[in-house]
Amino acid sequence: FPLILAVVLYYLVQPLLQRLQLAGVTTAQALGIFLGAAIILTLIFSLTILPSMLSSLSNFQDQIPTYWDRLQGVIRDNLLALEGRFAFAKNANLADSLQEQLNLFLAGAGKEYVGDVALFLLHWLPSLLLVPFLTFFFLRDGTAFHRLVLRAVPNAFFEKTLLLFDRMDQQMRAYFRGMFGLTMLDTVSLGLGLWFLGRGAGIFGFWDAMALGLICAVFAWVPYIGSGLGGLLAVATVAVKAPQSSGLMLAVVVLFLGVRLLDEFLYTPITVGRALRMHPLITVMMIFSGGMLGGVYGLLLAMPLLGIFTVLGQMFAEVWFDPRLRARYHARGMLEKKLASKDLGI
Repeated sequence: FPLILAVVLYYLVQPLLQRLQLAGVTTAQALGIFLGAAIILTLIFSLTILPSMLSSLSNFQDQIPTYWDRLQGVIRDNLLALEGRFAFAKNANLADSLQEQLNLFLAGAGKEYVGDVALFLLHWLPSLLLVPFLTFFFLRDGTAFHRLVLRAVPNAFFEKTLLLFDRMDQQMRAYFRGMFGLTMLDTVSLGLGLWFLGRGAGIFGFWDAMALGLICAVFAWVPYIGSGLGGLLAVATVAVKAPQSSGLMLAVVVLFLGVRLLDEFLYTPITVGRALRMHPLITVMMIFSGGMLGGVYGLLLAMPLLGIFTVLGQMFAEVWFDPRLRARYHARGMLEKKLASKDLGI
């Protein structure tokens, strides 16, 4: 995950470094400015925010049994209320069926699994400190990597390969910059909404609501599935902190549905837009394939990889079906063969 964040940060920072270079700053000076800013921000993060996050996760791990029992009770009470109001729910025995499934989950070490997730986050959070330094090396050595690849490209395909790199770079930059903007908009919308809904009951402070909004917005990086997980997390948080506030839980669901509509009709068009220009069926198939092959990381990388493979396919078609390029490559091979034959006296 730090590697993915480093790639995202690379595409966010690269335009800023290019502007510095256009203003007369050398490449080494621009990289030095970035490294200095990264070190300062990393120190601030490691001395202030990181200890608080680790302490919160440690407390959460200790309180998992209490939270789990409270959440289980809230779910059962709401299902019993549903059974009392609707006959079909009573006939289906929703509360008893859910209780049976939860017991099976607990028998399969469900609480321990949740605890393992919290423990994993405790070990994973410090690795975020690697992100700015990985980004620094991407910025410093990215051009050298391009040159290394271009040296192996035949001269006939040199221009097309340069165009390929440019298109891939534009595709990735447009996607990640759009996703960053979308994440910020979702964070503000969800954070302010949760704070407004929960401030009367004293459930959310302002920064707590913004932090939960950020977590849910990051979950939304996983298309289709992530938004649902973020909504479940917010509803579960309200259920744990205010078990009797059924109306508040419903309001949180409405809030997430409203933000989801804003994503579809307003936020996404002005941020991500149509950078990938993919058919929805291909998008869904790619997402599920990525999840099957790579798990969570596969879901995160499915869309940008789909964009890269699309560009590669377009460039391959342009090169393969261009008779002039193929003739140039064939002529070069014939010329090299003649020169070799002449040198050998054949």
